[in-house]
Amino acid sequence: MQQALIARHRAPGWQPVPPSPLSLPPRPVLPQGLRAVEGQRVESGTWFAGLSARLRQAILARARVQHVRRGTCLVQRGAIATDWVGVAGGALALGTSWRDGRAFTLSLLGPGDWYGDIALIDNSPVDLDIVAQVHSTVLVVPRDALRELLQAETELRGALLQLDCRRLRHMFRRLEELQTLPLSQRVALKLQRLVRQFGRPAADGSAVQQIDLTLTQGDLAGLLCASRQRINGVLRQLQGLGILGCSHGRIEVLNPTRLADVASGKLVLEQPGG
Repeated sequence: MQQALIARHRAPGWQPVPPSPLSLPPRPVLPQGLRAVEGQRVESGTWFAGLSARLRQAILARARVQHVRRGTCLVQRGAIATDWVGVAGGALALGTSWRDGRAFTLSLLGPGDWYGDIALIDNSPVDLDIVAQVHSTVLVVPRDALRELLQAETELRGALLQLDCRRLRHMFRRLEELQTLPLSQRVALKLQRLVRQFGRPAADGSAVQQIDLTLTQGDLAGLLCASRQRINGVLRQLQGLGILGCSHGRIEVLNPTRLADVASGKLVLEQPGG
């Protein structure tokens, strides 16, 4: 009734006034060459999403976009640090090579992850190689731009400290797992983390999760400090139990519940030799 009375007293030709642009939340300005979906992945990264809108925009404004092919080495261990790197699409491997030629991968960076700030801040050589695991889109913030941000945005100092604390805890967990857990349990834990990082749900709505990343047994061996033969033995057991599958060269977790049982030690597999 009240709405009808208001409409009756409106002047002829009256049109509703659209909301002022100032009342709408600001849309982030993406760096040139970054697709909207990639920008969303960066914005939704756990660490990046916790920053203020002002700081997020300040970082993006100073970043340039690079598209790199699988196998491209963005940064080499021992080199002078020049850039802070963020992942917008794909995956970057942090690792190095042993003297016998075997590759060791400390971690995989996925969309929303950032790396390289420590060497830029303390002027030390780069500690690890950064190599594109697949075709990837990366954001590169030059050293001078990062230092300028640290001076202008006090929030960034505390945020980088939090980021480094998370990295340190991750390394402690990996060291503990390497020293105390059987390989099958470490494989299951790594697959769970890869699902969280790169998982894609099945189109049929089932519980199946596909790791949206092409990983060879050699890649998993590098991530878990084990031989390819031993990794192969564990994967075969997981496939035999109906826990894992493979589609188009990508690992599928067919039964997340049973994978969790292996990761927790509730379900114990035979230890592969070699």
